[in-house]
This record gives sequence, structure tokens and C-alpha cells, in this order.
Amino acid sequence: MNWNYIVLSLAFAFFVMCPRMAGMCAVISRTAGVNPYLIAVLGGIIAIPLITLMVYLTIKFGVGVAIAAAVITDILSAIATGTFRLRYGIEIALIAMFIWIGVVVASKSSYLIERVIARLFLR
Repeated sequence: MNWNYIVLSLAFAFFVMCPRMAGMCAVISRTAGVNPYLIAVLGGIIAIPLITLMVYLTIKFGVGVAIAAAVITDILSAIATGTFRLRYGIEIALIAMFIWIGVVVASKSSYLIERVIARLFLR
């Protein structure tokens, strides 16, 4: 196997490791009274095809469809744990909307900011 795949996969693993996922694992395991480490390992294994699906959706249909899929899976998670409330569903949808707006604004404004910085400091 090409070492490049290993290095890039390690970099991706660092992106996957985030406080939100750790926090959700802690909440889910505390709510159900189960071992959080076992939930993390089993959930990580189950997540592999879901992450692959998200990559496919992003590449094939764009970030908007991927964000919509993330909203659906967040709602399914809340339903599966018995913690879903309409207010939480609305919050998830609003957060997704702000994420989508953030992606659009960041991609547009980062180009402009880069040009300004280049003109100011890299003359």
C-alpha cells in the first residue's frame, strides 16, 4: 500500500476526532447506562459505511445534500435514543442552515481575504 494513503487517512482520522462526537457518545451512553468506550468503538465501526456515504453524497451532489443527510442522521440518532423533541429537530435544522451558509461564505470570502493579505504582505 502506498504510504500516502496511510498519511492522508491519518489526517482524515484527526478530522473525524471531534468534541461533538465524544460529547454525543458520552450523552448517549449516560442516558442508556452503558459503557461509553464500547459505544465509541462499535459506533465507529458502524460509522465507516456512513462516512463513505457522506463522501459520496458530497462528491456526487454537493455539500447541501451532504448537510441534509447529516440532519436526517442527527434526527434518526435522537429518535433511536429516545431523546428527540420537536425543538431539537428545529435546532438541528437551524444549525445545518448556518453550517451551509458558513460553507458558502467561507469559500467566497477566503479567496478575497487571501488576495488582500497577499497584496498587503507579499508585495
